Amino acid sequence: MELTIKDLLAIESMKDAEVLGGHNYINNVIEGVTIMEGPDIANWIRGGEVILTSLYSIRNFTDKEQKDFIAQLAEKRVSALVIKKHSEEISDQLLETAERNRMPIIQLPQEVPFVDVMYPIMGELFNKQVTKLQYYKEIHDRFTALSLADKGLEKIIHTLEELIGNPVALFDRNFSCIVSTYPELEKFEMVEKVHFYERTAGIKFPHYRQIVKYPELNNIKGHQIVVPIETLNHNKMYLLIGEINKSLGELDLIAVENAAISLSLELVKQFAVAEVENKYKNDLIEELISGKIQSINAIYEKANLIGWDLDGSFAAVLFKINRFTDVVLEQKSDLSDRSHFLAHEAIHHYLPNGIISNRSNLFIVLWKVEEASKDDVSWMDEITKTSEAIQALVKGQIKDIAVQVGIGGVVNDISEIPTSYREAQDALDLGATLNGLDSITAFSELGIFRLLRHIKDSTALVQFIPQSLNELLDYQQANQADLLKTLQTFLDCNQNIAQAAKLLFVHYKTVVYRLDRIKEITGMDFNDSEEMLSVRVGLKIYELIQREKEK
Repeated sequence: MELTIKDLLAIESMKDAEVLGGHNYINNVIEGVTIMEGPDIANWIRGGEVILTSLYSIRNFTDKEQKDFIAQLAEKRVSALVIKKHSEEISDQLLETAERNRMPIIQLPQEVPFVDVMYPIMGELFNKQVTKLQYYKEIHDRFTALSLADKGLEKIIHTLEELIGNPVALFDRNFSCIVSTYPELEKFEMVEKVHFYERTAGIKFPHYRQIVKYPELNNIKGHQIVVPIETLNHNKMYLLIGEINKSLGELDLIAVENAAISLSLELVKQFAVAEVENKYKNDLIEELISGKIQSINAIYEKANLIGWDLDGSFAAVLFKINRFTDVVLEQKSDLSDRSHFLAHEAIHHYLPNGIISNRSNLFIVLWKVEEASKDDVSWMDEITKTSEAIQALVKGQIKDIAVQVGIGGVVNDISEIPTSYREAQDALDLGATLNGLDSITAFSELGIFRLLRHIKDSTALVQFIPQSLNELLDYQQANQADLLKTLQTFLDCNQNIAQAAKLLFVHYKTVVYRLDRIKEITGMDFNDSEEMLSVRVGLKIYELIQREKEK
C-alpha cells in the first residue's frame, strides 16, 4: 500500500536516474515531495518527503556543514535526496554521510524537469490516500455494524482476523486469554520487547511490538503487535496480533485501529450492563442476608433473571479488604479503587458462577455447598483453599493490603441465610482480633470465643483467667516471654513435648526445663484436664485483650 523509493525508481521519468548511495534503503516510504529552495529546508518539512534539489543552495558548504545538513534531513526522516545532475561531482563525503544516515542519494538527468518527478509522486499519494479513506470507511462501517448488532467480543476478534490474515487474541490485564482465533497462540513466552509507539500514522492507539516464542508450536519465535485497550474502572485489556502469516501493512493497521475502537466500546457497554446487574445482585443479596423476605416466590423469580440457583445449601463467606499501612490522602482513593478492583477480579476469577455482591470494602459470597460435601472437612477445605488462592492473587498485586475472610456455617434454606451471614461477621470480627488482618476464620472454629463476641468490654474477661496463669503473666523475669510461648505451644500440641520442641526450634530438654520452671512459678498440674482447659481459655482471653490494646 505504501509508496516507496523503489516504486519511484520504476516511473518513466526516473528510468535514467542513478542511485549513487543508500542502495539498501530504497524501501523507505514516501509521504510527500518538495523542492529545496534554501539550506534551512529541515525547518519546514514534516518528514517522509522526497527532496528534489540541485544542491545550489549549499554549494559553499564545508564538509562538516554538509554532514550536519544531511544529519538534519535524516533526523526529519527524509526518504531520499534526488539531485539533478550538473557539472560538479557529488562529493564522496556527502554520499558516505547519507549512507550512514540511511538516506538514498539519487542523481537525476539534467534534462528531466522536477515536475515530471513531482506529479507522479503526488498522484500516487493522492490515489493511495483516497484508497485508504475508502477502506477506512468500509472497515469503520463494518465494525460499527458489529457493535450495533451486539455481536460481542468474539465476533470482533474473528472479523479482525479475516481482514488482516493473522491470528488475533484478546487478553485481560493479567494476560489470561479471553478469546482467541488460534488456540496454539494463547500461550507464549516473552523474548524481547522491540518498540513502543505512542502514536503513528497507521494506528492511533498506543501500541508496541514484541518478539515471543510459542511453546505449543515447537517454541517457534514470532512478532506480536500489542495494543493496550483502556476501559472503565481501571481495567485494561490487551489486543494481540501474531504476525505469523505476514507482516502488517498500512491497511491492516487501519483494521486494527477500528477493531480496537470497537472492542473499547464493547467493553464500556459490558461495564455499564455489569453496573446495573451488580446493583440488582446487591439488592437481592441484601434482601437475603437481612432476612426481610416478603415473598419467597419473588426472590426465586429475581434469582432466575440473573441465573442464580438458590436451591440447596449455602454458607455465607465474607471477604474484607484491609490496609496494613496508612497512605496520604491523595493516594487513599486510588489505592482503595485499585484494591477493590483487584479483589473483585480475583474473587470472580475463582468463583466465576458465584453468588456475589459487595459493599464498599466487603465482598459477600453465598457459597453453594454440594449435598455430597456437607461434612465439615470437605466443604470447609474447599472454601479455605479457594480463599487462600484469592488472597495470594491480590497480595501479588498490592503488598500493602490483605484480604481477610470470615466463614459462616452451612444452612439448608434461603430463609436461614441471615444466620450464616451473622456467623461470618462474627468470624470476621473476632478473626481480626485473634488471628490478624489477613486471616481466614470459620465461625465453627471459634469455640468458646463465640461468646466473647457479645462482650463489649474485653477487660471484663480478666476474671476468667485462672490464678495459676496470672502467676506466670505477672512473672517479671527476662525469660517470661519464652516460658509463656512454651506453655502455649505445649498446650496447642496436646501436651506433646517432642512436637512442641520441634515447633519452637529448641532441644527437647529445653522444653522439659521450661515446663518445670512453669510448674515452680505457677503450681500448675499438667495432668489436671480441667485446669489445663482453664489455662487454654485464659491464654486466649489474654491474647484477645492484648490485641484489643494494640488496636
